[in-house]
Amino acid sequence: MDQAAKFWDEVAERYSKQPIADEAAYQKQLQVTRECFQPDTDILELGSGTGSTAIIHAPYVKHICAIDISSKMIEIAQRKADADHIENITF
Repeated sequence: MDQAAKFWDEVAERYSKQPIADEAAYQKQLQVTRECFQPDTDILELGSGTGSTAIIHAPYVKHICAIDISSKMIEIAQRKADADHIENITF
């Protein structure tokens, strides 16, 4: 396993519980990004981490393919999407 993947696998659970460092900046970036979306948009998200951003954007697009180097991050992301009954994201 690649060192970066191993690192992120080891910290995934802790990372998923941390608050966003600059919530106002994150919300602004979400808004700016969302302005580019159409209901028929397909998105590829690289470095999706625990899926929070993909989950937030899911209602605004047709489909999201979210990729991350860490299988543990992807597991967390899939659990979150399943819990919210989101079906238009492939992790």
